[in-house]
Amino acid sequence: MTALHPGAETTLRHQYVGRSVKRREDRRFLTGTGRFTEDIVLTGMLHAAVVRSPFPHATITGIDTSHALAAPGVVAVYTAADFSEEEAGPIVTDWVLPIMDGIPDRYMMARDRVHYVGEPVAVVIAETRALADDAALLVDVDYEGLPVVVDAEQAVQDDAPLVHDRYLQNTSYVWHLGTGDFDEVAAGAEHVFQIRLINQRVHASSLEARVSLADYSPGTDSLTFYLGTQNVHVVRRNLALILNMPEHHIRVVTPAVGGGFGSKLCVYPEDVIVCAASRRLRRPVRWVETRSEHFTGTSGGRDHIEYVTLAADATGKIHAIRVTTYANLGAYVSGMGAGIPSVSGMMFPGCYDIGMADVNIHGVFTNTSTTETYRGAGRPEAAYLIERAIDELAVELGIDRIELRRRNFIRPDQFPYENACGMTYDSGDYEACMDKALQLVGWDERLREIAELRTQGRIVGIGIGVYVEFCGFAEGPLLELIGFDRNSWEQSVVSVSRLGKVTVQVGIDAAGQGHETSIAQIVASELGLDIDDVEVTQGDTDTVHFGTGTFNSRSMSSAGSAAKIAARKVRCKATEIAAHLLEADSGDVVFEDGIFHVRGVPPAAGGLTYTFEEISRIAFRGNDLPAGMEPSLKELGTFDPPKFTAPFGAHVALVEIDPDTGEVSILRYVAVDDCGNMINPQLVAGQVHGGVAQGIGQSLYENLIWDDEGQPATTSFMHYAVPKAHQMPVLEIDHTITPSPINELGVKGIGESGAIGPPPAIANAVMDALRPMGVRHVDMPFTPAKVWAALQDAAR
Repeated sequence: MTALHPGAETTLRHQYVGRSVKRREDRRFLTGTGRFTEDIVLTGMLHAAVVRSPFPHATITGIDTSHALAAPGVVAVYTAADFSEEEAGPIVTDWVLPIMDGIPDRYMMARDRVHYVGEPVAVVIAETRALADDAALLVDVDYEGLPVVVDAEQAVQDDAPLVHDRYLQNTSYVWHLGTGDFDEVAAGAEHVFQIRLINQRVHASSLEARVSLADYSPGTDSLTFYLGTQNVHVVRRNLALILNMPEHHIRVVTPAVGGGFGSKLCVYPEDVIVCAASRRLRRPVRWVETRSEHFTGTSGGRDHIEYVTLAADATGKIHAIRVTTYANLGAYVSGMGAGIPSVSGMMFPGCYDIGMADVNIHGVFTNTSTTETYRGAGRPEAAYLIERAIDELAVELGIDRIELRRRNFIRPDQFPYENACGMTYDSGDYEACMDKALQLVGWDERLREIAELRTQGRIVGIGIGVYVEFCGFAEGPLLELIGFDRNSWEQSVVSVSRLGKVTVQVGIDAAGQGHETSIAQIVASELGLDIDDVEVTQGDTDTVHFGTGTFNSRSMSSAGSAAKIAARKVRCKATEIAAHLLEADSGDVVFEDGIFHVRGVPPAAGGLTYTFEEISRIAFRGNDLPAGMEPSLKELGTFDPPKFTAPFGAHVALVEIDPDTGEVSILRYVAVDDCGNMINPQLVAGQVHGGVAQGIGQSLYENLIWDDEGQPATTSFMHYAVPKAHQMPVLEIDHTITPSPINELGVKGIGESGAIGPPPAIANAVMDALRPMGVRHVDMPFTPAKVWAALQDAAR
């Protein structure tokens, strides 16, 4: 890492880090001038409509495309048989656990069998989208139905139908984490408590559905691919492997994404279809996903069935935890889908000092669409599990739930702390964070109010969820060991024009997080420049050399740190040039208010000075530089995080249930999160608000459902409920600040946190309300029908 000369003195005119600078991205999105993939129209562009399987599991016995081919405006109709393995091979996955029993080949279109409703079996290419959609109805596919299984726990039974008959079972892997003998610890424990939990499948439901546009140029054998993705460089690499093309012949460009939340991290069959079709037809081809396709084809998240057992002594101290998880992978292994359940496994002990863990995670195939990362990706599942178990254990032991948490929290002096599943937390103070949340909501006063309201017959309750997660995707050797096929480091290039304006290249891809603003804040602060003099570029493999993408709240800790390092290198070089021109030692040069001068001879005293812009021009001219120095101001910064960061927080929900309808209303919601230092508090607040909305959605409304025959029951927003504006409570948010020692920005990450706290907080509040009514357990989502039925059952 380049550092300034030890004697150098720097007073920067503009310090933006830590300030709520307005998002520079908002203007184009709020005025409707943002450019999405669907806004791109290329000369000679064709349109694709995908023919999909209506069967969850079936053999394809024949496909007749003749009628579709004869339809008006149709240019081509393709099936899997039309493409060789060299033209379009199996879709690449990014996370293959070393213990997996193979990966079933997934092609852009089904070859002999279909394995879920919505799997592509053919594609129609036509001059307009309407003509393609009409002709797609004319493709005649014959199927022979096969047995179906959609429940992960049922799929592991010996008599379950096989999703892929090339394997002897539906279990792709069983991943074990933890050390020690749980049974031995449990035998000596005063209390052993078990609960079964369902973390249902939910859907990203992004504002912009997926859109893919491929443009092949035969003259250069190159492919330009426009896609709303969170990782252009990984998409390029994977397409190169799938299409058997040189990676440097593929350009991936991401316009505005319109919401990602993890669902736009992987390569989908439709992406390969348009690329292969464009290369075959030598014309641009675009596919636009319908909302019903979005629900059946785009990967969902969560979908875990979990059994958790806690072994505790008479004081409530938890000594061991055992978890068995049945994680639904869907019919295939998506990009990072296989690894997400293992992420949960590493975080099951949560914020608690539990000495022993025994975790077994079953990754299971079913006849449903695939699962992938979804905001939080594994950490919400883990936090929900341990926080629900803690609350139920408190009831079992007759110990106050807040006191039980205090007795088990990891103490601040124990950090860095390695939990019983092998994950290390960098820093934290969970009790202080919880206390702040309790103070904000007025916990003791709320308890008294609840007691009074219950005497009036009202069904009210309060709940808390305390969580810890990990971010920053670090420790490259560890990631490689567990089969994660991406790097953990990030790089940034900071270039200064001859007029002193700055361009920053970063390998992260924005999907609403405000990267253009926050990265500019970091660089402008490091260089002492006005933030309007800093431009941030991302999302184009031709203009940004390398990147790993946006996920796991790694953007600021990895790319932000890299940008800071690159900017510092630029400042150091500029200081060396100024020292040379001022005929002084670099340690005697002061950079103050954007001006270089010799210490003790300030501009006011008539001393010789150089502005940053003047130094930039001189650096480009290259005629009067220190010996051996290369012209221009352009530096590369890299940052390889040595460890993960561990954000944490405490969320509190106060709810009321309508006894006549079962509807759950959130009366108050308090969120206290700790993401380390904040680059832009306003952006942090926005991330928390959006995440909490999705967490509330999972808690109360959202559930992606297939019936026992494998037919999807939630294929539109008429059937899949997301929170409406009037259903959102006023969010009371605050923070504690525990800087991370892992990076010099001291940041931890905030993009996931809002989605992690709500499910346990709301679930514990709902159960606190229902428990006096005789209800012992209800799984998410707490829909009116489900809660009303539980009340009726308890009454009977």
